[in-house]
Amino acid sequence: MRRTPLLTVLVVAILASSSAFAADKKKKTETEDEEIPMGETLDVDEDDFKEGGGEEAPPPQRIDEADKEEEDGGELDFGDDGKNEDDLQFTEDDEQQSVRPRAPGEDTAKLYRDTQKKCKDMTPDEEQLVWESYLAKYPKSLFRDRIEEHMEELSAIMFGERVPGSDKGSAGVDAVDRELNFAQPFSLSSVDTRSHVSVGVQWGFPSWFGGKVDAEYAFMRQFSAHVLLGRDFAGGVVQPGAKYAIIKSSRTGTILSAGVDLKLNTAPTFLAVRPVVAFGQRIRFLKGLDIGAQMAVDIETREYSDLRYNWGLNANLRANDVVSVFWEWSWDAKYLSHPDVDDSFRFFTTTFGLKFTAKKQTDDQGSGRLDVGLGAALPYATNYWGFYLGGVDVLADYYL
Repeated sequence: MRRTPLLTVLVVAILASSSAFAADKKKKTETEDEEIPMGETLDVDEDDFKEGGGEEAPPPQRIDEADKEEEDGGELDFGDDGKNEDDLQFTEDDEQQSVRPRAPGEDTAKLYRDTQKKCKDMTPDEEQLVWESYLAKYPKSLFRDRIEEHMEELSAIMFGERVPGSDKGSAGVDAVDRELNFAQPFSLSSVDTRSHVSVGVQWGFPSWFGGKVDAEYAFMRQFSAHVLLGRDFAGGVVQPGAKYAIIKSSRTGTILSAGVDLKLNTAPTFLAVRPVVAFGQRIRFLKGLDIGAQMAVDIETREYSDLRYNWGLNANLRANDVVSVFWEWSWDAKYLSHPDVDDSFRFFTTTFGLKFTAKKQTDDQGSGRLDVGLGAALPYATNYWGFYLGGVDVLADYYL
């Protein structure tokens, strides 16, 4: 009898719990229904409710090219492989142009590469100046370490260490033995003791035609001999001679030479001795400014003659690897102090024009280079030589 009240209480508790659960569920359902606006239809994709047995979407396509590139590329290597990290390689100008300096004083790969090309045919001292100016302009250069290392090599070369190449094709040449390849004047004597062949033609108005062929061979760096065939204002000449460079420095660009020629004049026929002293200086401007000055005296053996003086100045500026601008001034005079001649015999001319490098050098000594030029000659003070009022000079110099 006691179990009946307990059982009745348990049934009543279960029914009360079920009623509460049903009320909560009905309330939740009403709330969800209120969130859905009346009159609108839910946009439901029926495919989302398909069973596993229905059609499946096709799998995404694999990009074989990406896998292939990954296979070809191999593993990524972030280690030091011994190469310079700044060794940038470009093959297209557009790619080079796209790289811009990231900060003031910083360069680009294109600027560095262009400067390398510009230094290709320079001597070590010229190249050293170029890189010094480059670092002064771009102190934060991406290639500073490499440039400083190269400048140390150039310094070693200039102070006498062996460098590859020479005009003889030997294994090396000392920096103190490097050739200057000083510019050759047209109407004046050569300043440099250098193996070369020079050819020139003069065509003047109203009645003048002359020229020269001058072949010089350097037995030593500071000693050379030459033979000149030509015609000057005293007639046709055969002129052999020898020359020694007292000073010849590729480091300072200085030449001081002295020589003696034997001058055989053919029309009229007489012999003369011609001592020559010449000085040359190369200034580091653009590709090189060569300035020369010389004085020569013809001591003629014919009767009733006098000393014939020839002084001259010349300059040659290499604007770039191809074009040069040259200028010469020649002062030719005779009977300056002869007792039987009242008025001196004088002929002053100036010549200016352009030279072009028709053939580049084949080694670091300058051998194989061919320069050709065209100039205008103008006499500005004359006495007795009225058959020449100006003309055109054509010249060519080939370095052996």
